[in-house]
Amino acid sequence: MKLTELDSSCDNGPCPTIYATDTGELVVQGFKVDDPEALAMMQLPDTETAVRIPIDLLTRVARDHLS
Repeated sequence: MKLTELDSSCDNGPCPTIYATDTGELVVQGFKVDDPEALAMMQLPDTETAVRIPIDLLTRVARDHLS
């Protein structure tokens, strides 16, 4: 899978980032959700995980790359 960085929430270092793939999907890098109550509400299967990203990052990507 080839990733193309669309936008990030910081200028350097690992931080929440959204990537486009060559398969027509998005990959999201963010802060791991580790709150037991939140995880229980989502009922994630073993093949999935949850991450937190800033709303403004998602808004910028939608505005600048997905329209």
